[in-house]
Amino acid sequence: MPEEIEARYFADRELHERAMSDRATHPKVAEIHSEMAERYEALALVFGGKQPNDPSSL
Repeated sequence: MPEEIEARYFADRELHERAMSDRATHPKVAEIHSEMAERYEALALVFGGKQPNDPSSL
């Protein structure tokens, strides 16, 4: 069960970071949030919180 919780956490953090990137007014800040989203996405994939073809990643 803890691994499932971590998996969902990483998937949720990815979505949050993507939203922050979209709302950022400074390009560098947007880039940083985008990079964090990519890292969280990778962790979500590893822990099974997201499938490689998950449409929420679009």
